[in-house]
Amino acid sequence: MPELLTTLKLGWKVLRLNLHLVSGVILAHFYLRNGIHKQETASAHYLKWNRGVCNIFHATISTHGSMQSEATLYVMNHISWFDIPVLASQQPLHFLSKAEVKSWPLIGWLADRAGTLFIQRGRHGAAQQSLEEITGCLQSGGSVVIFPEGTTTDGKNVRKFHGRLLQAAIDAQVKIQPIALRYPHKQGVNPNVPYIGEMTFMDSLLGLTRANPLDVELYFLPPIDSHLDATTETSNKQLADLSRSAIAKQLGIN
Repeated sequence: MPELLTTLKLGWKVLRLNLHLVSGVILAHFYLRNGIHKQETASAHYLKWNRGVCNIFHATISTHGSMQSEATLYVMNHISWFDIPVLASQQPLHFLSKAEVKSWPLIGWLADRAGTLFIQRGRHGAAQQSLEEITGCLQSGGSVVIFPEGTTTDGKNVRKFHGRLLQAAIDAQVKIQPIALRYPHKQGVNPNVPYIGEMTFMDSLLGLTRANPLDVELYFLPPIDSHLDATTETSNKQLADLSRSAIAKQLGIN
């Protein structure tokens, strides 16, 4: 009986998610045309839609600290695809995603319309192209989110942060704000949330369905100036190490 109930809940969430996705495509067609950070109406629909995704899974999000009001490069630890609507429910943001997402039915079109930046991993020159796109977005007033670990984790550790793309903050002369993400649970981290290894998207949806309650904590940590010292050149590696250290310290991880 418990398994049957879980299956019914999963089916209901999949149906709601699909309907919500279609509504997002309709909204994006009419409103997301000139950048989410440039139009109040587009921004309002962007926030409402992402909050709707969180509501489908009954996620309770608690925030600590505040996000920047100006263009900022945000860096965050990465646990699941669900991290994206969680953070996007707080402020209109541009995310960096793997290029394969752009070819996904509906989702790829919606992500592209919402201003997602795509990186073709493994292709020569891809990192430099993404760096230039991130820099351009920041210079035009948009805020960008990257996951410097380059992959998801189980939430019990924070992997090394790769600094290459943090160069965008230096080039655009904007601040970097680390964000520490946690899915708290009596076991420390909610074991149903991580989207790792060989898991399929349906496996992830099942896990999120079982995650009851689904609590999320976002810690907006003190911003880091991309030019720490006017007399010396700050490297992207330094910024990556500082960002990782701040997030790891907040999460109590070495």
